[in-house]
Amino acid sequence: MSSPQNPSTLLSVLDTWPGYYETMDEGIGTTYERFILHRYFENLARDFGVESVLEVPSFGMTGVSGINSLWWSHKGITPVVLDNNAVRIEKTQKVWDSIPLPVDLKKVDGFDTLDFEENQFDLSWNFASLWFVPDIPRFVAELCRVTRKVIFICVPNAHGLGYHLRTAFNKETIPDFYLDHIKPKKFVPYFEGHGWKKRASGYLDIPPWPDIAMKKEDMLFKVGLGFLLKKSGQQGDTPFEKKCIVDWFSGKNPNLEKDILKYDFLEKAPAPVKQVWGHHRWFIFTPE
Repeated sequence: MSSPQNPSTLLSVLDTWPGYYETMDEGIGTTYERFILHRYFENLARDFGVESVLEVPSFGMTGVSGINSLWWSHKGITPVVLDNNAVRIEKTQKVWDSIPLPVDLKKVDGFDTLDFEENQFDLSWNFASLWFVPDIPRFVAELCRVTRKVIFICVPNAHGLGYHLRTAFNKETIPDFYLDHIKPKKFVPYFEGHGWKKRASGYLDIPPWPDIAMKKEDMLFKVGLGFLLKKSGQQGDTPFEKKCIVDWFSGKNPNLEKDILKYDFLEKAPAPVKQVWGHHRWFIFTPE
């Protein structure tokens, strides 16, 4: 993978996303958060009887874009996944087809209007993508309109140490990027204004490594903790074994979940630890 010369230090995926489709190597950090998300999906499916899913926007997680909803398809529910980038849509479709699992990928121009019927989806959700939505009030209004049972929102943890380290001295100007939109005060009141109650919230994605804008294998290697990770014999950008959730869904790496979730011991840490160390926050909204 040819890396961009000067990737964003605030959000590297803005510049690095094309390369993940080439290497299909997401690293331990992204693979970990994907498996943690599966636990929340299981709870949502059980508690709300989810039979239809909308993910919008779908771009935001570091790694292979557009595959956050693989779990739902694996469980027999074909998700509708929206993105505003035609190139990503094309590349994402090839990834889903390679497993293979069904998905309904749709290209949209923006997120102010969602071209669906009222109450069309049991669940609508997104992960680390609200800061790409320019008009939060209009987006929330549309999300509430097309959703019947539950809305699941995950945002970067603005209280977290990693977030503060990445943003404190960052002077980047990023087009079409709205940093404040991940703060709860910027979106929670709008859900409530449309008759949706915040049913629950918390922190997720709390691994032992910090939330920094670099591949976690490289970070552990630099601080002398590379021995914690399994190495591969292949040459490449990193000496560590390739990790991608796609290999787990396809059956190529059936032990991946077990290997990754051995790092989950902080997910049940006391609230003050989660607030400082957690990489993301989650919110569940339901109609009143």
